[in-house]
Amino acid sequence: MGWRGGWVLSLLVVGVGCGGALPEEQTEAGLAQEPTSAPEVTAEGLCLPTAAGTQRVKTILPPSEIGIPRFAMGPGGFVDFKGTLHFAVNYEDGRRGLWRSTGTDAGTTQVKGFPATGSGSLLSQLTATPTQLFFQAPDAAHGSELWVSDGTTAGTRLVKDVTPGPEDSYLTHLTAAGSTLVFFKETYDATVFTTRYELWKSDGTAAGTVRLRDFGTSVDVSYLDAKQGNALLFFVRELEGATSLWRTDGTAAGTVQVKRLDAGPDTYPNDVRTSGALTLFRLSESSGLTELWKTDGTAGGTLRLASFGPTRAVDVLGSLGAYAYVTTTSYSTQYMVIYRVPLAGGNPEPVVTLPNDYTSQGDALPFINAVSQAPGGTKLYFSVTIGSNGPAPRDTQLWVTNGTAGGTTLLRRPLSLSDEYGSPVYAVADNLVFFSAYDDATGIEPWVSNGTVAGTRLLKNIDAQASSYPHEFFRQGNRVYFSAYDDTLNAQLWSTQLSHACVAPEDAQ
Repeated sequence: MGWRGGWVLSLLVVGVGCGGALPEEQTEAGLAQEPTSAPEVTAEGLCLPTAAGTQRVKTILPPSEIGIPRFAMGPGGFVDFKGTLHFAVNYEDGRRGLWRSTGTDAGTTQVKGFPATGSGSLLSQLTATPTQLFFQAPDAAHGSELWVSDGTTAGTRLVKDVTPGPEDSYLTHLTAAGSTLVFFKETYDATVFTTRYELWKSDGTAAGTVRLRDFGTSVDVSYLDAKQGNALLFFVRELEGATSLWRTDGTAAGTVQVKRLDAGPDTYPNDVRTSGALTLFRLSESSGLTELWKTDGTAGGTLRLASFGPTRAVDVLGSLGAYAYVTTTSYSTQYMVIYRVPLAGGNPEPVVTLPNDYTSQGDALPFINAVSQAPGGTKLYFSVTIGSNGPAPRDTQLWVTNGTAGGTTLLRRPLSLSDEYGSPVYAVADNLVFFSAYDDATGIEPWVSNGTVAGTRLLKNIDAQASSYPHEFFRQGNRVYFSAYDDTLNAQLWSTQLSHACVAPEDAQ
């Protein structure tokens, strides 16, 4: 159900909105141009956290009956609500729970529990407005529906049975538009194989939970979206025609088509990445072209920056200063090149070619797996996966760039070499990123880096017997929370303390 368009087409730039063409293959393996230096400004100076400051917060889940650490769900869906961490717990026996934590065992408590229903639906999609926390959860009488909480057990209740009776509602795109929640209800009709897309809003009451617009069954709404200010940006594709960018602020008058992006059929958005007031995305077309776009949520601020042809794959990294950054990967040479594209219009310019030790060994195409940028940050952290002709990758690597060749550094390899677990990448500041990596001595465990090779190290060996497979790093105040499989034989809530008072490296462990 839903528009899951995600064609990964390769691209060679054939034209730019106001600029020219990207150079042909060039001498990719030796390319190391140095554009104008990006400013070295650290949004927040944080120290590398220590193993001693990394502790299990609370044992929430019983030992896993499944017993496969990389599949353990653990606490997740972390969100900041009224300055306190809130999260979901989904038990293997079907029970569900909304939890909160202040970072201590005693301060980690269940807000609301949900008995097992047998449906398999999860408690998920936690979305906070300033005064209310919305989420989707199942119960026997209503199925999986929209719930709301004020952070207390008594104040946690069903908002509305959007699909009356025990049948589940399929709700997507939950987004806070100020104090209003906006979301899509998707209804699949198996008799005619169509999906109806309805845009809804909610103020947390049944009467105030209403449909804003019925998009019908003749369009697809992409699963990709972005938040700009107090508005949700989303993509709508006519089944036989154009793809458009829409926005909604939770009102009927404020739900509008921002811009028609492409008139042809089979056009799909990919790589939607927001940095501050700007969102970058790429459109993949059936013609083989791919376009890089930017938007600030207005028609005038939604512009095509560059077009790429069919000989390279393109991934969007993000924006730094006056430039958007993308990678292009040649299908013939299997080298990945970082390019910068002027946000004001102009030619893409090569920054640096990343090495690939496997180009002579058959299928070894690199692609971007994860990207993270700290709020207000001037660096992009990203993981590169080098594929193979099998399900498992040949290599996985963590990189950082400030937009220059000299400021583009390989920090750690490998990360995870499993095709069933991908390493999360989470930048807290320009000089602090959390991720997971593999080491022969420890397995896959949480790691940290200050953006230098020397400052990249294991955070803590949580599971001394195997791997802890960390998931969902999330900063709340002076802690970074995550889930990890530990000696309780399940994934539990962990946290590490952040500090501005640094200790010497030899004391960090």
